[in-house]
This record gives sequence, structure tokens and C-alpha cells, in this order.
Amino acid sequence: MSWNDNDGPWGPGDKENNSWVKKPKRGKEDNPNIEDLLKKGQENFKKFFPKNGNGSGKIGGGRTLWYIAGGVLFLWLLTGIYTVQQDEQAAILRFGKWVRTTDPGLNYHWPTPIETALIRNVTSIVVFTNSNNNNQTAPVGLNGEGALMLTGDENIVDVQFAVNWRIKDLGNFLFNVKSPETTIRAASDSVVRAVIAQTPIAQILSEGRSKINIELRERLQKLVDDYKLGVEISQVELLKVTPPTAKVNDAYLDVQRAKADMERKRNEAEFYRNSIVPVARGQAKKIIQDAEAYKAKVMAGIDGETSRFQLVLDQFLRAPEVTTKRLYLDAMEFILKGAQKLIADGEKLQGVQPYLPLPELKKIKQNSEESVQ
Repeated sequence: MSWNDNDGPWGPGDKENNSWVKKPKRGKEDNPNIEDLLKKGQENFKKFFPKNGNGSGKIGGGRTLWYIAGGVLFLWLLTGIYTVQQDEQAAILRFGKWVRTTDPGLNYHWPTPIETALIRNVTSIVVFTNSNNNNQTAPVGLNGEGALMLTGDENIVDVQFAVNWRIKDLGNFLFNVKSPETTIRAASDSVVRAVIAQTPIAQILSEGRSKINIELRERLQKLVDDYKLGVEISQVELLKVTPPTAKVNDAYLDVQRAKADMERKRNEAEFYRNSIVPVARGQAKKIIQDAEAYKAKVMAGIDGETSRFQLVLDQFLRAPEVTTKRLYLDAMEFILKGAQKLIADGEKLQGVQPYLPLPELKKIKQNSEESVQ
């Protein structure tokens, strides 16, 4: 018995629907269409059964097996259908290798185990802290909740911080780093320690914390981008920054008290300097001005005496006798002006003489005038 290469075992038939006819192979598609695959599965399922009943004697006993095989094939093709929710992404693995990432919606991949889908939520915010509640061991002998760090002015502080992040690229998050969560923790701790080591403790404990939080987020985002972790850092916040409370607390308080005393002494010295220096400068200016005034006064007196002497000299050269007598009278007037004088007539000094105290009367008159004023 023989037949042509294009004929089936039951004679010539429809070449398009004949499963024994060789057909050219189609190219492999990375994203097959669901409707095309379902239609192709139905056509392949029908090809196992002839359209007429002539061959019933040969395959009638195995028809049930063909139905079962077709159903299994159909169910196997349905395993490639998957749904991605609005807040999720799916990473498609082909024989364990990541080939693409799909967005939300109804999607299809090659049936299992050719391709599989790993679906993860990419919009929810993941929050972690470096506190002891996150399975981190506290340093022995210290009661702090965070980690001990060295500040820019060589102080030790206990720092507790929180990091908020979410998945931005699912493929990079799952396959670029072996343990992305651990890597984010290590990167966060490294960035926080680097920033704290460059910042004085006073700035960390006061108004500078908001600027530090911004710098922490920017530096951590740059670091995870360099690692290609596929995550977005939404916030980094310093929750609590305190000095250690056990072993080094007393020493820390002593240092703070010493710094406070130093600032107080410095302020007192500045106050004393500001109060003494201006006064000294004012006194120096006053002394200089008094000296200048005295100099001007003496020079003016000298000039006046010189001018007066020159006038007297001119008068003496013109009339020596008159000038001499005038100088004598002026000298006597100057001498006798302040002396108490008693004038008596020598010829009439007999018995009790009446005495009129003119100087005392003059003083009484002056005192009465001053009291009236």
C-alpha cells in the first residue's frame, strides 16, 4: 500500500486541514496574541479527527484519548493568561531568564514552564527604620534605639532614622541585586553615617535637621541609581538624635557644660571689652581735647601779655615819667585792693575814735543781694 507524500493514511484529503501535510514553520513570537493562540489550538485539536467516518474502524477506540489530549493541550495553553492589577507590574521569565516587564491589564505569556510571571506591587510605600525593633542588635551597655555615629565635631550620638521607598522598575529590583532590601538598608546606613560625620551636633539637634533630611534623600537616591536597584526613595527622616545614655553620657554632659562655660566666659569677655574700650577711648579723647584747650588758652594769654607789654613799652618810650607813675599806681591798686585798710588822721588821734567798718558792711550788702536773687 502506498500513497503520495501529500496524502494522509486514509487517502487524499483537504491539504489545508490535513495534519500529515508538511507546512512551513512559523517564526517565534515574544508576545503571542491570545485569540490567535486559542484559534490555533482549536484547529490543531480538530486535525486529530477526520471529517468522515471511513476511518472509524481504525481510530474509533482511541478517540477518547485524542479528546483528552486535546483538552489537556487547551488547558495548558490557558496557563499563559495572567492579569496585572493597576498597582502592580509583572516580570516575565523565559526558562528562568528575565525577558521583559509588563504593565497592568490582561496579558499573555508562553505557557508554563516556558515562561512564568512574577507579579509584585510597585506603588505601595515600604518603610523601614534602623531601630532595634527591626531585628537589629543594640550595642552592649547602651540603651539607644538607633546606631551610634560620630558627628563632625567629634561627638557621639545615637541616631534613629526612617527610609520610605517603593519599586520603580521591577526587573532591575528583582534581578540586578541578589538582596535588594538588604542593599537598601546598607546604603541608607552608609549615607546617614557620611552626612552625620560632616555635620556638627548642634546643627543636627536644632533647625538644621530639615536640610539634612533633604540631603540624605538626594544622596541615597543617587546611590541606589548607581546600583541600578530600580527603586525610588520618597523620604529619609531623622527620627531621633540623642547622646548615648549610659557609658558616655556623663562625659558628654561634661563636654557640653564645658562648652557652655566657654561660651559664657567668651560673652563676658566681649561684654567687658565693649564696655571698657569705648570708655577708655572717650577718656583719651577728653584728655586730648582738654590739653588742646589748655594749649590754646595759654597761647592766647601769652599773646595777650605780649601785646599789652608792647603797648606799655611804646607809651614808656614816649613819656617815661608818666608811664612810670601810672605803673606804680596800678601796682599799688593791685596790692591794696584785697587788703583791709584803716585810715586815720594823725593830728586828731586823741581819745576814742569812731570806727566805721566799711568792709564788713560791704560783705553784708553782697550777702543780702545774693539771698534775694
